[in-house]
Amino acid sequence: MKKTTSVVGLIFLFCNTLFSQTTGQKKILFDCTHAETSGNGDWCIDADVQNLHWGNGYVNTSGTGSNPQQYPTPTQTAVTSSTAETYWEGALSYWAIDCVNYGFWVETLPYNGSITYGSTANAQDLSKYDIFVVDEPNTLFTTAEKAAMMHFIANGGSLFMISDHINSDRNGDGYDSPMIWKDFVTNNGVANNSFGFTVDYQNFSDNNSNSNVATSTLDSVTHGKYGNVSEVKWSNGTCFTMIPSQNADVKGHVWKSGKGQTDTAVCCITTRYGCGKIAVIGDSSPPDDGTGNPSASLYTGYTGDAAGNHRPWLMNMMIWLGYPSVCSIGIKSVTEGNELSMYPNPANDKVQVNFTNSSENSAVLSLININGQVVITAQTHQKNNNQDTFVIDTTPLTAGVYYCKAQVDDKISIKKLVVIK
Repeated sequence: MKKTTSVVGLIFLFCNTLFSQTTGQKKILFDCTHAETSGNGDWCIDADVQNLHWGNGYVNTSGTGSNPQQYPTPTQTAVTSSTAETYWEGALSYWAIDCVNYGFWVETLPYNGSITYGSTANAQDLSKYDIFVVDEPNTLFTTAEKAAMMHFIANGGSLFMISDHINSDRNGDGYDSPMIWKDFVTNNGVANNSFGFTVDYQNFSDNNSNSNVATSTLDSVTHGKYGNVSEVKWSNGTCFTMIPSQNADVKGHVWKSGKGQTDTAVCCITTRYGCGKIAVIGDSSPPDDGTGNPSASLYTGYTGDAAGNHRPWLMNMMIWLGYPSVCSIGIKSVTEGNELSMYPNPANDKVQVNFTNSSENSAVLSLININGQVVITAQTHQKNNNQDTFVIDTTPLTAGVYYCKAQVDDKISIKKLVVIK
């Protein structure tokens, strides 16, 4: 357990943690708003207090479940290659320590936080992060939360989905993680069935070494920057079925033992949607480091199972998620200069676009979707003092990422616009 810290020390520590992030550092947000620490689970990176009780449709502070705070303590700026995983108290602490040592910044979305995208009122809005990790959610995502996550991915964010086996409902509300993830994939209200896979309802274990993993050295999940992966272990988990006709980017990396390497019985998948990425695995045991809340049932899956292969496997996925390739929109170059500005962005009704233009000619504005197709072409709405002003009605558009392209003579400026519903 952690030593007691004075109030002054806590204030200093909070300030030091809050303002020590490196500019441009990739940020990971671990979700704890969906009963991830209910029952015998402890899927968090750090919790200074264990007092949560997740019930059927409610949560209060009269229990023994971990109650993670936004910033892990002690400060992550002091983490080094020799820092023990017990530096933080959570079953995902080892994984988080590895992420920090790789160069990521880690935070938690506390149980009373909000999953939003494009909200200026939410200090932990998804737009402020690069990767969103949700490890075995035990409550359904709301319609608004599902839309926010979809917009986050479409706009270049990465989602790490971790499921567990069927009938693993830890808070007694009638929903387990396979059901919750299937609802998100098939019923998100933004782009249903767009990831190229569906969630199976299974409960199986590969108790011994499972070597049914992708062997290609070009596979960045099984042969990535953090090391090669030759085996995994499933301790009561589920799998997935790939549907390439839905999304050609879907790719399997690990399969159930003895099932070959086809579109079925896939244990680990990566795919893309819009400008973002998704990784999904069907068992919450591999990230479990075996330490955390004493009231939880924890095991050493992260380094103790599969001859230590889970550690490079999960870190390879994190690296793949954190450093996405440039999103192709059919435009050779994108100039994000000050000469083009938009408000509001994200937009759900109308957006005003201002373009600095010293030319005598009027600029033309095009709105381009992520497939490179022009969906709106608008002439200048108003021109005053070397500035063209456009007003775009976004209500006919579907939610997602678009690119505003303003052009006059040989000058072109392009800026990203997110449309929400």
